[in-house]
Amino acid sequence: MKKYLIRYLLEFLVIVLGISISFYVEKKNAVAYKEELKIESLKKMKDNLLKELDGLHFDVGVHSRASEFSNIIYERGRSLYKDDKDSLGFYLSFLKDAGTVFVHNEEEYSALVNSGLIELIENRELVSLLQEKYSDQTWYEKNNHLLLEMYLRDNTFDKFFSSNNRRQHKNIIGYWTSYKPDMRYLNDLEINKVSQSGLAHSFYANLMRRAIRQDSLIIKEIDKELAE
Repeated sequence: MKKYLIRYLLEFLVIVLGISISFYVEKKNAVAYKEELKIESLKKMKDNLLKELDGLHFDVGVHSRASEFSNIIYERGRSLYKDDKDSLGFYLSFLKDAGTVFVHNEEEYSALVNSGLIELIENRELVSLLQEKYSDQTWYEKNNHLLLEMYLRDNTFDKFFSSNNRRQHKNIIGYWTSYKPDMRYLNDLEINKVSQSGLAHSFYANLMRRAIRQDSLIIKEIDKELAE
């Protein structure tokens, strides 16, 4: 009797051990699969950020130039009106049409969060930076819309441009022509609008520089996570 009891006990232990090993292997495979998904998601995110950086550098260039041209008009506008209406028309039309569109792209981040894969990221600095970035995205987008509404869609300066010898601006959607030869110079209200527009472009350029720093830090931390 004792012999059979030992035998049944051993068989039971073998079955339990087999089931335990099966569960362990299954769990390990599931964790490995999720880890693989996390790695693929981070790689896609890095690729998207590298492309985004190109766009952000472009945006900084456009808005920085608009701010610079605003200062030129404010400081030298009367002199240009007298001696170089071509340049005055160029600067003023660029300032009028300088606009970029901020693309709010959080597809990979949302996938990480919604799938729970973000919990597998061991680099907590990376998680913190991601949370900060995608929280700030809404703020950047709102400022972009505000800039478009306040200045790009304003036709205050349209009356100052000649309709002859139209040339296309580089890097923005818009044309430039000479300042109309028989048109008065900008009044105080219009000069103030030039200054306000320049300040708005400068502020937005600084926001995009902040976004560039965020993306660069995130890429650095993604590389650390992938290397571990």
